[in-house]
Amino acid sequence: MTLPKTEKLYLNDPYSVSFRARVLAWQPTESGRGVVTLDRSCFYPESGGQTADTGTIGSLRVDDVQEGAGETVLHFVDASQVGDIPPVSGDVDCRVDWRRRFDHMQQHTGQHVLSRAFIQTANLHTVSFHLGEDSCTIDLEGAGFSDDVALRAEDLANAILVENRAVVVRTVPAEELERLGGLELRRSLPEGVTEARLVEVEDFDVIPCCGTHVKATGELGLIKILKSEKAKGYRRVHFKVGERALWDYRKKHDIVQSLGSRLTTSADDIAVKVEKLIADGQRTKKDTKRLSQALAGYETKALLEEAVVLSGKRIIVRFFPERGDEFLKMVSTALKAEPDTVAVLGAATGAVMCSASDGVAVDFELLAVGPARSAGGSGGGKGSFAQLKMPPGTDVSKLVEEIAENVKKSLS
Repeated sequence: MTLPKTEKLYLNDPYSVSFRARVLAWQPTESGRGVVTLDRSCFYPESGGQTADTGTIGSLRVDDVQEGAGETVLHFVDASQVGDIPPVSGDVDCRVDWRRRFDHMQQHTGQHVLSRAFIQTANLHTVSFHLGEDSCTIDLEGAGFSDDVALRAEDLANAILVENRAVVVRTVPAEELERLGGLELRRSLPEGVTEARLVEVEDFDVIPCCGTHVKATGELGLIKILKSEKAKGYRRVHFKVGERALWDYRKKHDIVQSLGSRLTTSADDIAVKVEKLIADGQRTKKDTKRLSQALAGYETKALLEEAVVLSGKRIIVRFFPERGDEFLKMVSTALKAEPDTVAVLGAATGAVMCSASDGVAVDFELLAVGPARSAGGSGGGKGSFAQLKMPPGTDVSKLVEEIAENVKKSLS
């Protein structure tokens, strides 16, 4: 059945979010969702980098909207409890989530302003736009991007917001575009398009666009660039507009205030304080490593003196309740370098390391890896070495003793 095209109310009045429409079709899907087609709709379908509106049709929750064939708009709803029975029919009351709609209007119009600002400040052109649930991105084409360029573009964009310039949407026949005089489209019309829906920021930017937009740039409040990165040969710029930018500032302000309080310093001096802490931490880490190496040397000597001799081989078994992985590795490496020595070491962190001198006929893949994995551990080993990690709650000392018994049986 061919359905008549949906009257797209959002194109002419994005501020209208409550409407009444007639249900033209209902189609359940295998996933437990349903598709509702209306004769008219304020719901914006996902398109042009802008995500779809959500809301309600009658008592049904709309969680996605997509463009269908023949100018129809498809509304996806949760219909897992209704089966094949149409849950809506005839004329129904519908409502778009206004907060989400206005957020999208802010982000999309803000993108238009920011994209033009990058052209005017550095001749960097936008090749794609994505409106995400948390932040938005544009991909810029061209050379010369820098942090300074980003700041200048951001400054220009926010200046346009302060001036509260009008945002005008109009539909123009494609053949009349050349006769509009002084109008420079930021992007050309797609092939085959006969009518252009133009979104114009007064005396600043104009582009063909099917999205929802605010009436004036003052409604955007703020445009803030968050970061940039290389992506697929372009420069990807992350940004937030309006309420998103405000909440981002509030969150980061709270973090700064908390750090300032914990570091007993002002916000302006946090960076200096953190740099000092990092430098102090690096020095402490080096000192700790040097001391650990010295301690490992003493521990290795003591372990060799206490070793049990079996079949001409020194057997060393030790669980360290207060040592970490790095210390264990130092001792294990040192013992492996000793002749005729087999070591089975464990730590309370869950680390288990097994080593044997060259020429000692043991295979820790059988003696250690198997028992460790049976107890839920990870890691591995083969021949004269094994490095294992046990999950929290494991009795590592018991596993060390089990592996040691396997070693003794193997050597005897």
